[in-house]
Amino acid sequence: MRNRMRIAATLLTAVGVMCAKTPAQQNTNPFAEKISAQEFAQHHAPGDRDGSAWLKLAILYQDAARYTSADSAYHKAIALLKSKDRNTFAAALDHLCSLYIEQGRFSKAEPLEQKALEIHENAKDRVGIGVTYTHLASISYGRHDLASAEADAEMAASILIPENPNLAETGATPEEQMSALINLSLIRCAKGACAGAIHDLNRALNLAHAHYAINSVPVGLIDFLLGYAHWKSGDNRTASELMLAGTTEMEGQLGWGHPTYVAALRQYRSFLEQSGETAEASELAVRIASIRRTPPRSSREPDSILIGSMVR
Repeated sequence: MRNRMRIAATLLTAVGVMCAKTPAQQNTNPFAEKISAQEFAQHHAPGDRDGSAWLKLAILYQDAARYTSADSAYHKAIALLKSKDRNTFAAALDHLCSLYIEQGRFSKAEPLEQKALEIHENAKDRVGIGVTYTHLASISYGRHDLASAEADAEMAASILIPENPNLAETGATPEEQMSALINLSLIRCAKGACAGAIHDLNRALNLAHAHYAINSVPVGLIDFLLGYAHWKSGDNRTASELMLAGTTEMEGQLGWGHPTYVAALRQYRSFLEQSGETAEASELAVRIASIRRTPPRSSREPDSILIGSMVR
């Protein structure tokens, strides 16, 4: 199963962020219909032995931040695939690793990714190897080992990103390429080189525009990250425009209270505070507090922009 862009953040609209009079958004789950359909298909699968079906269900659970259900479904998929399709088995390991990265459980993620890397290498699956290095970079990034993270991210990019726009050169999907570019950009930004990270984020944005609608979450997400990079580079005007555009573009795509959604709002609030927009920052703090009062979707929520929770 090919990796794909997995949505991991719901952000408020510009009006919702900036205007306290906006009615509270309902706690809806835009993944509910797809999950119900896959659960129904899984329930009626002969003998409940379809590992690929369990993998599809696990991915949907993870998209919806139903982490406990996703963890269980991934383990069922892995158990069923272990003695069958090794490529899909390795993909399941990759996806479970991404779940643990999203939760900040790096000690559980790393051995899974090393096992997946071994399978990809034995199969001479170059794209699979590149995806694995993307995840290894995320693990090192989460552990604040930026030197290792950058080395792995550069390896992933060298494998997955073609020298020209012809995707056939690497066989990687646009999502895999965007993941590699975002990883490399955020790692370099964490090392204090945000200005240099903007180029790769623009490359990722070009891919998003080529394959997604203008108001899609991938486009909005990269707009937001570009705004973050401009903020850290000292260009607050561009940062404000892009972060606001990103939140607007991602409105309504995900359910209320998604963990990465909360993390992104915190980043935006920090930007507003540091830009002297204290009233707007206070309004956003109130909105974040209202989200926090809703039942938590996960016991582990990222407090910062975490690579693995954005794109897999």
